[in-house]
Amino acid sequence: MTASERRLPASAYTDSERFEQERELVRRAPQLVGYRSELPTPGSYCTKTVMDVPVLMTRGSDGQVRAFQNVCAHRAAPVAQGCGEAERFVCPFHAWTYDNLGRYVGGPGREGFPTALTPGAGLTELPAAEYAGFLWVGLRPQDGPLDIASHLGELGPELASWNVGSWSSVGEKSLDAPINWKLALDTFAENYHFATVHRDTFGSFARSNCALFDAYGPHHRLVFPLRNITDIADQPEDSWQPLNHLVVIYALFPNIVLSCTVANGEVFRVYPGQTPGQSITYHQNATPMDLTDEAMRIGAGEIFDYAHISVRDEDYKLAAEIQRALASGARPELVFGRNEPGLHHRHGAVDAALGAAPGV
Repeated sequence: MTASERRLPASAYTDSERFEQERELVRRAPQLVGYRSELPTPGSYCTKTVMDVPVLMTRGSDGQVRAFQNVCAHRAAPVAQGCGEAERFVCPFHAWTYDNLGRYVGGPGREGFPTALTPGAGLTELPAAEYAGFLWVGLRPQDGPLDIASHLGELGPELASWNVGSWSSVGEKSLDAPINWKLALDTFAENYHFATVHRDTFGSFARSNCALFDAYGPHHRLVFPLRNITDIADQPEDSWQPLNHLVVIYALFPNIVLSCTVANGEVFRVYPGQTPGQSITYHQNATPMDLTDEAMRIGAGEIFDYAHISVRDEDYKLAAEIQRALASGARPELVFGRNEPGLHHRHGAVDAALGAAPGV
């Protein structure tokens, strides 16, 4: 429980000027974009979209992870699609070709570009890092190398301890939703709604309105108990396996959510859209199961689908109705209860970063 309730102006989700400030806040922040396992070997690559910026990530022969704008230096077409292995990336427009260090290495008609193709020409490199088992990207090359250890602080070693980054990636899905990016994130910041919104899904196996909360600077951790946690009450404490009975949610400032269990490591990358009432969520899942086994691969896919559909059809569907109500001006503010510390903390961290007047 927090010391008191918190009231947040409805304009926090609808004001255009504030929204533009928040977009810049997200653009400046280091962005967790996936799992280490997505670049398993030298020569592997994957593509991402981060705040509308197409990104190509590679692992070089030196084992180092690099990131580039997935934009040809000629006419801005993407030079790569999906994920896989490649030593060269060929633009489909005019066959300008780049190596996995981002350097231009050939193409037809070179004599037509005496200034564009001077030595060193190539893709625009972005700051990139591999830390705590995850892939990270910065969107502003002028800001220099990423320091993810400082960004995460003491939370970094704990994230690494899960080893989620080495698990098998099950896939990625996206949600283009008519909701403010913070409203999307709010759905992961409390389990008070489980018994109602998720009555027949998550609420059937996870307890509602019961959680542990810990803050780590602008980041936080929530621990949700599963209903089966009471099964161990009569067992010797030294036999307990706590993680078998918990879901651990990490909120990484400003816009990333990790949901970790012994069987799943989910990433939700939530980005502001083009207006205050629109956002894009990229949802990924990883599993410790051996996906070379067909039955396990099917099972992991079904679990991913179940979680994604629940978020889409339960959380985000209701959030869209809330967004419409907020935009209507029907009520001037929302209330966060003492039992919703994750909401208090997340919005307080955004207010602090923007230098904005906090909610009461």
